[in-house]
Amino acid sequence: MREGTSGVMVTESDGRITIEYVDYGVSEFGGGDFEKSYYLDKKNSEKFVNELKKEYNGSLKEMIVAAFGKNFNDSLFWDFCKKHGIEYSSSSWS
Repeated sequence: MREGTSGVMVTESDGRITIEYVDYGVSEFGGGDFEKSYYLDKKNSEKFVNELKKEYNGSLKEMIVAAFGKNFNDSLFWDFCKKHGIEYSSSSWS
């Protein structure tokens, strides 16, 4: 269960996209914090944006929030990527 979240942070650099969020006070981690980052290379970033644009409008961050929620729902992201053949890497810490 999430106590709070930093919201979604989106970075675009050299055609690559990084999506990050931090959850604060996660009960599963003894009230600790949890950070998750997703990384899309140029090819998959392009596919990701093109698929988002088919369903959403606005900036990249606005489309990501519309698609996956302001607290970022990992399962929705995983399902979206699987459905559209989008590959990504990820990292996390708690």
